[in-house]
Amino acid sequence: MFDSRWAFSALASFVLATLTAGPLLAQPRGIPTPPPGPTMEQALSALDAARRAADTAGVKLSCAVVDSRGDLIALARMDGARFYTTDVARGKAALSAMFGQPSGNLGPFASSPAFENFNEAAQTPLYPFQGALPITRNGETIGAMGCSGAASQQDEDAVSAALDRF
Repeated sequence: MFDSRWAFSALASFVLATLTAGPLLAQPRGIPTPPPGPTMEQALSALDAARRAADTAGVKLSCAVVDSRGDLIALARMDGARFYTTDVARGKAALSAMFGQPSGNLGPFASSPAFENFNEAAQTPLYPFQGALPITRNGETIGAMGCSGAASQQDEDAVSAALDRF
């Protein structure tokens, strides 16, 4: 004879074991290590240096600093810079950080289907336009900085003026 109480008890035990074992097994060991990247203090100092360079050039920019994964550390938009320049600066910086190259070098890659797929998977739109440079430490890319709002060379010049902060 079939005992439904036993079947229910066995099923309940299985479900309970499954629900509790998964999270216990998935717990990280130790404290997660953040990706290497610029500090917020360095990022803010660099944004200030880029702003001064933009003022000298007579342009209005937005600039972004990201870590090695392209995650935003700091972002600033100068008074008078167009609203969309924040997204473009961040997208240039993220692309530069992810590939460890100046964003302007990645233009030929942008027309490939692989770039389209990569861009769809990224957390922010990626822009392969000149204006972002990687930040390196001991030969390793730890992040990038990008600016947007002026001519591409002026964007990159503002970044170049700020890279010594890292």
